[in-house]
Amino acid sequence: MISRGAVGIAMTVFVEVSLNNHQASSIDEFETAIVDMDEVISCHVVSGAYDYLLEVVSKDLPGYESFTRKLQRLENVKDIHTHLAIRQVKGNGCLPI
Repeated sequence: MISRGAVGIAMTVFVEVSLNNHQASSIDEFETAIVDMDEVISCHVVSGAYDYLLEVVSKDLPGYESFTRKLQRLENVKDIHTHLAIRQVKGNGCLPI
């Protein structure tokens, strides 16, 4: 496995996204756009105060700012909240089977 640092990826960011509406066509449009964004390495539909939790990687803050501008241009995006990962304690865990 290639380390993120070895390819110049310095930042991991978790992004909470809330949508304006939840019609099937709007959800499909949002999810299609997210699938096409290379910075998004995982996307989860979640319960609670927001609709999606994205795991995003970036080389630096200007790169992340560029990503957020793309995200904000999506018509159905209502709110974005960012959480910077300071340090990963555990990653790439095995399934408990």
